[in-house]
Amino acid sequence: MGADFIFNMRCTKVIWLLVALLICQATAWAQADSATDSESVVTGSLSELRNSRRVILLVRRSNVVDSRGLAKSILNEVYKEDTGTPVRYPRLFNLLARKLNNYMRRYQSITAVTDVSEADFIVLFNLLEYRRPLGYAYPYGEMFVILNNRTSGKPPQIVWKTRKSPVWAEDAIKDFLKDLKAVRGES
Repeated sequence: MGADFIFNMRCTKVIWLLVALLICQATAWAQADSATDSESVVTGSLSELRNSRRVILLVRRSNVVDSRGLAKSILNEVYKEDTGTPVRYPRLFNLLARKLNNYMRRYQSITAVTDVSEADFIVLFNLLEYRRPLGYAYPYGEMFVILNNRTSGKPPQIVWKTRKSPVWAEDAIKDFLKDLKAVRGES
């Protein structure tokens, strides 16, 4: 009876060890899937903007958040027909445009356009919320830069996204311009 008891104890330990390994493996797969989903939004590199000159700035506030296809929902938001409507969120738009205009004046390597079809790349700020510390509204969201190269049947692709979300709008544009300067060799 002693040998059977020891054998059963060893079998039980092995079974529990296998169950623990299976749980760890399943957790690792789930984390890997969530990591690839969040990283799959950016499908290009900022270096693809090295020779791109024409830019358009868009500020939108998405009504729907789609966690399964973030890239697809962002691209749909950019390319939906919205002609003839005035600039939404003008204070936020002007804040971002001022930073872009300063960059344009200093380096003269990009120029603004008014239509999405004319742009080489699109800077989209997706407004998520306003925070009001000290009584003043600070816009928070995420910024995307989209390469608008639709030649030879290539789909548009997101080449840059803010590192964290949500981020203050002014920090988002500063981070983008800093990365763009580094890619273009401008100091």
